[in-house]
Amino acid sequence: MAEDKNKSEKKDNPHKGHRNKVRNRYYETGFNGMADHNVLEMLLFFGIPYKDTNEMAHELIARFGSFSGVLEADVKDLITVKGMTENAACLITMILPLYKRYMEDVSSQKPEFASKEELSMYIRSLFLDTNDERLYALAYDSSRHYIGYRNIGDGDICSSRADIRKLSAFVLECKATGIILAHNHPHGIALPSPEDIECTKYIYKILDALKVRLLDHIIVNESDYISMAETMRYTYIFSGIEQSPFEKEFDEEFEKAREAVEHNDRRKNAEKVKKMLEKINNAKANTDN
Repeated sequence: MAEDKNKSEKKDNPHKGHRNKVRNRYYETGFNGMADHNVLEMLLFFGIPYKDTNEMAHELIARFGSFSGVLEADVKDLITVKGMTENAACLITMILPLYKRYMEDVSSQKPEFASKEELSMYIRSLFLDTNDERLYALAYDSSRHYIGYRNIGDGDICSSRADIRKLSAFVLECKATGIILAHNHPHGIALPSPEDIECTKYIYKILDALKVRLLDHIIVNESDYISMAETMRYTYIFSGIEQSPFEKEFDEEFEKAREAVEHNDRRKNAEKVKKMLEKINNAKANTDN
């Protein structure tokens, strides 16, 4: 009888043993050493019972281009994949928002970030649920303790000027004395465009009128970031002074390098722009000395 029962269970769910092996491997080593399709395969276990999800995991990565592409996909697109259930599609789309919520909770339990690198990691997590450009304001109190953040603009950062009311209301609501701007370049390099620079200057003036200091403007993409306040090329903005004649001499050359990155191979030419920034910083330092 017991043998007949085991045969029946195996017939009803031929992949039961495989799922246990994958699950036990996860218990032993986590996702270390597991291929992307294996990780996705295991995730699908919880939304698609009694079916082989390995083939579907391969198809999802092929359809959306990468593991991250699958996690960023919409439910309506995921559901078009053969064999996909609504529960599984919903589960996949929950992963990035769950991580974002986790990061928000972690940050709320610590008053400050140890470094700009750590802050940039947190900022990057704020954009996990969007592929569009977005502008956040991060508020700090007089002791430079992090208070919280608010979305003050979506789309082209230039349009954020229309959201100054949001920024002003946020500052007054949380009694902030310092603000860090944070926005993303989802399809470009983490360097400020001329529009980004003008927007930063504009917001500096708005905050200055409210007796609030603009501490920094951090720009992130999927793997990199830049702190404008810590980059010699842009430090003048946070002092409320006009651009010096020295810095203007580098504008044309710098913009050519930046545009080359934007319109050609971004990853290949990113080093060119970084070298240009180093050249500007070194020349500035020599002039100051």
